[in-house]
Amino acid sequence: MSEKKEILFTAGQFAALHNINKRTLHYYDQIGLFSPACKGENGYRYYTYLQSMTLELLLTMRELGMSIEEIRIYMENCSAPALLKIIDDRKNQINQTIFRLKKIKNLLQKKEDQLIFSMNADLNAITLAHCPKEYLIVSPAVTVNIDNDLPFLVEHSRGIKEHRLYNRSYGTMLSIEQITAGQFETGYCFYTKVPSPKNKEHLFQKPAGVYLRGWCVGLWDKLPAAYSRMLAYAQEHGYTLTGYSYEEGINEMAISSMEEYITQIEILVENPPKL
Repeated sequence: MSEKKEILFTAGQFAALHNINKRTLHYYDQIGLFSPACKGENGYRYYTYLQSMTLELLLTMRELGMSIEEIRIYMENCSAPALLKIIDDRKNQINQTIFRLKKIKNLLQKKEDQLIFSMNADLNAITLAHCPKEYLIVSPAVTVNIDNDLPFLVEHSRGIKEHRLYNRSYGTMLSIEQITAGQFETGYCFYTKVPSPKNKEHLFQKPAGVYLRGWCVGLWDKLPAAYSRMLAYAQEHGYTLTGYSYEEGINEMAISSMEEYITQIEILVENPPKL
């Protein structure tokens, strides 16, 4: 009885079997990573069923983000411990990616909420809002009168290695003593919010509580008038303001002119009503 002849697939057939382009097979052959079982006299490449498992392993590793060289090293020295290490490394990378994407999603959600608010809110209103405790990285106080404080902001952001400038909530802080004295040109600090910090030892705590919240539209020279309105509102309602004001831009990524810039201002109320 004659032996059953092994079924051979052309490069096109084998590529279709694995849902890839046959040029991918040609490339893998050219670089010596995955070669056909044989080549015909006509120069055609032929593959067998037995090679499917090897090709699927290769394609899986590419899907996991492994480089050609990493795959070559493994395929030349494949073993259970080596594969377990690859699996463990990729799981860690995936977890890091998931963590990063969740942070980006939270950022996008906050930006969306802020933009919708800026488009629909009465920005002349002054309200009370309950705010949770937050942790901040705070810069040294600005001690010179400057027209452009961007260099100070850039210097502050350099100490925050994880993200770029717009990837975290940032703003400026000013003490209530400076506000009531009308001193807005110097003495303010830049801050950056740190969500869920592991080490809180050197971070500034913005306390939880009820805050007086107002808004300023336009350049920073409009801020004194906004603070005057808030101080008058607090006096009218018998509120005692304490600590610092926290200024934060809420639409900086969606404006064509600084005249459209919206600054949210929050100041802690010492004797708030129940909300």
